[in-house]
This record gives sequence, C-alpha cells and structure tokens, in this order.
Amino acid sequence: MQHFLRLPLLLLLLVTFMASCRSGSVEDGVAAEQPAAEPTTVYLVRHAEKDTSNPSEQDPDLNDTGKARAEALRTLLKGKHIDALYATKYIRTIHTLKPLADERQLEIRQYEGHDFNGIKQRLLQEHAGQTVVVAGHSNTLLPIIEAFGAKRPVSEIVDSEYTYLFKLVVDGQNPAVVEVNRFAE
Repeated sequence: MQHFLRLPLLLLLLVTFMASCRSGSVEDGVAAEQPAAEPTTVYLVRHAEKDTSNPSEQDPDLNDTGKARAEALRTLLKGKHIDALYATKYIRTIHTLKPLADERQLEIRQYEGHDFNGIKQRLLQEHAGQTVVVAGHSNTLLPIIEAFGAKRPVSEIVDSEYTYLFKLVVDGQNPAVVEVNRFAE
C-alpha cells in the first residue's frame, strides 16, 4: 500500500523537474541563476547659467556661459549611450540638454521638478536598464538622489554652483550608488 502512495509523489516530482528543464530554469538538476538585469543609470545635472540681465523675467534662457556649459555637457557625454533626456518646463533646463538632444536626435521629455518620487518611478518604469540624463535645479537634484535611496553626496548646491554632474546607478537589488563629478569648471 505504501508503494502506491509513493508512486504518485515520484511522478509529480518527475513531471515538475521535466517542466523546469524545458523552461530553462534548471540545468543539470541545479537551479540556474537568472541573469542580472542591466542597471539603470541616471545622470543628474543642474541647468546651466541663466541670463539674469532682466530681473523680472520669470523663465530666463541661458547666458553665454550657460550655453558654453551646455556644449561642455554634450562633449562630456560623447561616446556614452543615452536613451532619454528629461528637463523641467523651464527654458534653462531644456536648453541645457538641447545640444545633447540635437546631436542624438532625442526628444527632451518634461517632468514636474518637485515630484521627486514621480520622476524616480517614471525613470525606473519607462527606462529600466537604460541611461537617462535629467536636468533640474539647485534645490531639486539632491531630493531626486534621495528619492532613489542614495544619500546626499553634498550637503547643498548653492545658487552659484553649476559644475556638478551626479551619476546614479540603480540595479534594483542594492541601494542606488551615486558618483559625483564636476565639469566645465
């Protein structure tokens, strides 16, 4: 009687094992590791220097120094694969990414500057495993870094500071890693 009970159990184990072998999840009787997903890389940059000649202008463009910095960003990222560009609704963030957009023929997508979790979710859902460049503001870059689970690499970005380029690497398994670079100093 015990042999009759063992037979269905053995058949069930055999069928499960065979199904696993066909689906590729078991090799040579040992569970195969799933390939690691590519990390998502996010470059965060503050908009370049803005034109302050008209104090009443609510949405100023870049000044000549800012235009040169936008070109320097394009040059710095030359040779790096970029999948998407994001900027807030302001001309200064859009024009900071314009040389990159023109060279790569990429659309500059808009995001809400103070929706830190929103941009995080959007990037991880729409660009998982890709490389994205995000242009923001002195008071938004560090909160975006924190939204990804990384610690602030600097305590603040003062209003006169335009040289930071932060590189976030998010792999989904570990906390985001942030690297601090400076450019066009």
